[in-house]
Amino acid sequence: MPDISVDEAVKQNCQAVLIGDLMRIMADLTPEALGALMANAGGGMGAMPALTSFDIQSHDVAGDDHVFKIQFKGDQDFLAVATWKDVGGAWKITNLAMEQ
Repeated sequence: MPDISVDEAVKQNCQAVLIGDLMRIMADLTPEALGALMANAGGGMGAMPALTSFDIQSHDVAGDDHVFKIQFKGDQDFLAVATWKDVGGAWKITNLAMEQ
């Protein structure tokens, strides 16, 4: 069981995205989620957009999966759909999709 709630893990990850803390962001991704992120980025990880805020729009639970829709705003607005799961006692992003 993770030390923190999934909601807190998501908020901490979103803060890391806002400040561009790539080490923290990467630590929260499973290899599968990293692959999905790379596929969404067209195979290349371009420059991180300058982001100013995030808003968790929804949190749905399907079995062990917690699916969050998070709107990021900045010089490039986007919606992240992230599936979080308890993986070995830590909350991890197991799937990730970006929408404009």
